[in-house]
Amino acid sequence: MIDSNKYRNEILLLLVFILVNVTMYLFSIDAAPLAVGADSGQYLRPARSLVDFGEFTMNPSGWTPEMGESEPFTFGTPLYAILLAIPYYFFGQGEIFYATVIVIQCSLLYLIGYISRFFLQFFNSTRTMLIHILVIFNPNSLITAHLIQSETLFTLFVVITLLYIFKYIKYGSKNNLIIMGISVGLLALTRPAGLYLVYMIPDILIVVQVFRLLQNRGIKEKGTPFTSLVSFFIPVLVAFLIMSPWYIRNYENNSQIFLATGSGYYLKDNYINMVHRGGTSLNSHEVSEVVNDTQLKYFKKNGIGIECLNNGRDPFCDKYVFRAALTGILNEPIETHIKALVNSWGILYFSGGASNFRNYVGLKGNSIIVDFQQEKYQAFDSIIRLIKRMDVGYLLIFIIFTSFAVITRFIGIIGFYRNIKNTDTAIYLIAIVGVLIIFTAMYLYLGQSRFRVPIEPILMLLTVLAFNKRSINTKTKNK
Repeated sequence: MIDSNKYRNEILLLLVFILVNVTMYLFSIDAAPLAVGADSGQYLRPARSLVDFGEFTMNPSGWTPEMGESEPFTFGTPLYAILLAIPYYFFGQGEIFYATVIVIQCSLLYLIGYISRFFLQFFNSTRTMLIHILVIFNPNSLITAHLIQSETLFTLFVVITLLYIFKYIKYGSKNNLIIMGISVGLLALTRPAGLYLVYMIPDILIVVQVFRLLQNRGIKEKGTPFTSLVSFFIPVLVAFLIMSPWYIRNYENNSQIFLATGSGYYLKDNYINMVHRGGTSLNSHEVSEVVNDTQLKYFKKNGIGIECLNNGRDPFCDKYVFRAALTGILNEPIETHIKALVNSWGILYFSGGASNFRNYVGLKGNSIIVDFQQEKYQAFDSIIRLIKRMDVGYLLIFIIFTSFAVITRFIGIIGFYRNIKNTDTAIYLIAIVGVLIIFTAMYLYLGQSRFRVPIEPILMLLTVLAFNKRSINTKTKNK
């Protein structure tokens, strides 16, 4: 009877998930995945180029001249474009293509929810249905799965990587390290930001090992001990083997060794947002001009051509734009950094993604978001001013999405607190904190709800752990 009820609940969950996504799609605007998805073109154009011309370029020579000059795709990595190329090959770019992309990504989201269930075994929790529901019906993750954005695929590899970090902590085995390396290598091939996690995995494992040694001082360690510190670098070696074809391709096209050339462009965006959110009296356009002037002075001082000013993604200019932006950031007063980080990380963790949903279903309000982003930023005053400008429909969506984010964050803090006191589960929380720190630091001053999508399953895990009845240390109970 219990198995029958469990099976029925699983079927019901799947049917409700399908119904919700079909309803969202039916009420969406035309070509919504492309029109609403930020940076969608930087993934779709290489995908089309791969199918139509057999090469990864942004503007293949066979396209019309108004698309711009032909240039190799270097400021991203290829895996998500390859995923998009599959439905494009069969259906071209039309409504069937968009619907297929949504089906693929919603299937990935459902799979992410299912994989997330396996985290609970390390915390003696059986609330598998709850974490699955929270992951797949998370408003931020759900709307992102309907857009041409790499976050959903990226999230899949984040979850798999963390799961095998957990497995290695508990069981050891070089096989877990190898699978970890494969997953994090694919992560970096989905988005270049995944390279940060590649480098940080040994650090996470070393910190976990130190914690384990301190935890077991004077006690004969039970279970499978960790192997030598050298083995902690196995995931890095495997990841670079996975990424090596893309490195080779970039070297052949540009005579330089790199994974992607977006670091300068990306850091310049961070610089602009830092100044804008750091208490300046300037609007975003004026801030951009100030940043450009600062970079121009750096270029002239170091003998770099001014053509790099607006070519931050060019393989030659990338490193110079990065250095100029970094110099500008380091020269800003500490007060600017603190204000910008508080605002950015507050938005990263507590915004709900309501704007994407509003745009997806075609509600009014895009202009007030544009104004919010461009005018002088005044923290809470700007947010209150934004809320007052919303119509009823947008305000309702905003309240639902934001409430979900805020409530689950606070419940997650409770979950973290209850389990950090348990020496059996604290070791896994160290790994979780390591991953959260990486992603929080990664986005610095560019906090957006979209960038939180890859860590949403982790945040949902902490939320579920607040309801974990077995949070008391089992070793203490057995004494």
